[in-house]
Amino acid sequence: MVVTGSRIQRPDYAAPSPIVSFDAERIQQSGTTNVTSFLQRVPALTNSLDSTRTAGNAQGDGAIGQIGLNLLDLRGLGPARTLVLVNGRRHVSGQPDTAAVDINSIPTDLIERVDVLTGAASAVYGADGVSGVVNFILRRDFDGVAARGQAGISEEGDAANRFISLVVGRNFADGRANLTAAYEFDYGAPLANDDRSFLAGPNRFNFVNVNGYDPARPGSYQTGPVSDLRYPDSSTYGIVEIAGVRYRGDGAIYNPGVRLDNDGYSTGGDDTPVAGYIGDILPRTKRHAVNLLGRFEASDAFVVSVEGKFVQTDVRTLAGYGGNYPATIPLDNPFIPTNILAAARNDGLTAIDISRNNFDIPRRGEEDRRRTWRGVVDVTGAISEHASYDVSYTYGRTDLRATKLNDRLSTQFNQALDAVRDPASGQIVCRSAAARAAGCVPVNTFGANTVDPASFDYYLFNPVSNARIEQHVVNASLTGDFGRYFELPGGPVQFAAGGEYRKESSRFRPAQELLDNVFYQYDEYIIPTPSSGSFDVYEAFGELNLPVLADQPFAHLLSFGAAGRYSDYSTIGSTRAYQFNGLWAPVEDVTFRGSYGQSVRAPNIAEIFRPRTGTSDFISDPCYLGQRDQGTQYREANCRALIAAAGGNPDNFSNANNPDANVNIPGVQQGNADLRAETARTWTAGVVLRPRFIPRLQVGVDWYDIRLRDAINTASPSTVAQLCVDQPTTDNPFCDTVSRRPGNGYINGFVVQPENVAAFRTAGLELNAAYQIPTDAAGTFDVRLVGGYLHRLEQIATIGADVENNADRPFRPKYNLAFSPTWTYDAVTLSYNLRWQNGVRRFNRVTTNDNPTFVDPRYFRFKELWQHNVQVQVQVDDAFTFYTGVNNLGDQRPDIGFETNVPISPVGRFFYTGIRMNLGS
Repeated sequence: MVVTGSRIQRPDYAAPSPIVSFDAERIQQSGTTNVTSFLQRVPALTNSLDSTRTAGNAQGDGAIGQIGLNLLDLRGLGPARTLVLVNGRRHVSGQPDTAAVDINSIPTDLIERVDVLTGAASAVYGADGVSGVVNFILRRDFDGVAARGQAGISEEGDAANRFISLVVGRNFADGRANLTAAYEFDYGAPLANDDRSFLAGPNRFNFVNVNGYDPARPGSYQTGPVSDLRYPDSSTYGIVEIAGVRYRGDGAIYNPGVRLDNDGYSTGGDDTPVAGYIGDILPRTKRHAVNLLGRFEASDAFVVSVEGKFVQTDVRTLAGYGGNYPATIPLDNPFIPTNILAAARNDGLTAIDISRNNFDIPRRGEEDRRRTWRGVVDVTGAISEHASYDVSYTYGRTDLRATKLNDRLSTQFNQALDAVRDPASGQIVCRSAAARAAGCVPVNTFGANTVDPASFDYYLFNPVSNARIEQHVVNASLTGDFGRYFELPGGPVQFAAGGEYRKESSRFRPAQELLDNVFYQYDEYIIPTPSSGSFDVYEAFGELNLPVLADQPFAHLLSFGAAGRYSDYSTIGSTRAYQFNGLWAPVEDVTFRGSYGQSVRAPNIAEIFRPRTGTSDFISDPCYLGQRDQGTQYREANCRALIAAAGGNPDNFSNANNPDANVNIPGVQQGNADLRAETARTWTAGVVLRPRFIPRLQVGVDWYDIRLRDAINTASPSTVAQLCVDQPTTDNPFCDTVSRRPGNGYINGFVVQPENVAAFRTAGLELNAAYQIPTDAAGTFDVRLVGGYLHRLEQIATIGADVENNADRPFRPKYNLAFSPTWTYDAVTLSYNLRWQNGVRRFNRVTTNDNPTFVDPRYFRFKELWQHNVQVQVQVDDAFTFYTGVNNLGDQRPDIGFETNVPISPVGRFFYTGIRMNLGS
């Protein structure tokens, strides 16, 4: 078989790099139809992004086209550094300007197995495999009809899921040809934050700086859990301030919440609840997938295979509400309460300002439709007994339609706010006659829940943006051995060699309405910029396996291997990747394996081609008097020079004297055409035990170590400002991107772009054990245990920055395991799965180190994850199988102050049932 991580055929136990595999049966026994959620139980993939991490507010302000994405993240180094393959071939991206594959585009019930490999995979497969490879092997040559249907729902009666699949295949031409068609539909209902009582409104806890902290008092802590957290100086009733008096929009005196002295929040009162802005926990997802597979074997020398698929995924999610900060209302507006009107007139005003969070106008959100086409034509054949060829062409395309939901058109909303009383009818109407003719219905923002839903159609608008991603890959390889000419004592030398051409392109066209900035107070988003970019790469690769010894004393197997790849990019020039590996089995029962190699990742399209786009950010100036002693020995002198050159006073330079303090500074973000490839050095060492005295037991234990240098990262404006003054001189590229205002020297602009300035290192241990126990009287027991120990996960964000240790943090547990025993007796199969991980640190180390009074020790960590899943299936006959199961049997809930899916999803106990039919082979 062809093992993932190598183009040379060899038994799976002879793989030189650690591989964790799960087959279709394990996926179905999990009860989940989301493959990413299933793969998160693999220690290397716990940081992967499933739908819960790309829904609601998690989509991020300014982000367009990213909701509902399912992205795999090996080793916590990011989806951009994880290479996803299908049948060993590349797959088109699902996210514009990147190479990240949306796992929603891979059909669940066509998966035969999934291989997860850590190692220097770039030498075999090319760029992006810095942290490893996830290879989806799909079913082929199916003959007959297979179908599955499954439905599930949470104990709360929501978060429903429905799934159906149908596979029809036929062998013909005396078994030399096959044609298979498959269809799959998956529906997932949304789940809002407010659908869980323990997360909604006053019941939701957040960790903030609490009042009354006294470091000299025992038992006093700076941070703690606070419920009913709110945003001060804002309200769903609206706030009007006149002559120093604050009124609620309905005319009552405004009751402010209790301010948290050392944080930007409050509790209680009329302030706006933070929980109202969380949005969806799960998006609504609809997925249709059609696949066609064909094969024709004209002879041993000419076999043609084709793959074609179309996948459409529709994802919809809602986030937070909009607001008016403020809206100016003339005094003839009939919605103004009489006491506010009187106070305004007494103060000589002609208009008033009202700030309000509009919880009675539909939430903002997004709906994305992704359509993925992919086709593969592959011709293979044997040249001789010792060599075969493989030539393939792969085309992929993803079309994205991203629709922002419930944006307010500025002109129309202002017209709706500008209400008057019609003297003829006495009705309250929009002031503009033209607006009334166009359907304007007046909006009342004085009080809570006062906006007439009939007004929505006039000013709410859903702008549509589009993107297209395309991929072309041509690959040709020759594999075989030199057995015709010579052999080593362990067998013939095996080889693989070939070349590849790949072209990737991406373009993004935002809605014209977004470009024209026609929406109300559009600082809610970053205004997008049209973009396009492409690159191509020519590659040559080769691989050797030298079986030095076999079936000898103390050398049941001894082999060494090597692989290399040379790549020439149109964007960055040439790169080189390589790998060396070895296997030694002194006896059949024990195999030692190891590998060392260099992998590369070329910059993606966004990192190089992103156009100059306006943005803004809050910058803490490192040259403030109070911060000059918090950097290197160069900071003081550099700051004085910069401030003086701009005409400022270095001795009176502080936040208090800055006229632009505490506001976002306008700036620019852009791509960087001068980027270089990232380079990772990876080594693995492990042992595989297959003791003959315990048949069918296999245990693999492997250590991995990945060091990534020249990693591409975009520093924040504050970090860039610090790097500018912390260098030996100000003659450095960081100072070139920070501008200071003439006359006072305060920062008034910046440019941020990706740079090869970061470094990562991760290391750990993985355990992969499987044991099958057949018995005559009690059936068959099949036990699987996959565990991981994360020794380190370190990041240096920019040159000169401190090392950040991200291990033992959310989504990156220090210890985790998945224990999956299965018992089959006659027609009944009972499956159990335990997911466990240690209680990860709630706060990062920079915050808590040397700070024993930061938080009560009982809150230092999230609770451990203990998720129990069970399934029972009954095989009625050879064709039909019924099954039912419960996930999260113990109904474990998220810990207080939880982050999405830390330690567990808030869906709760989930029930499902299904049926499988298989009339084929």
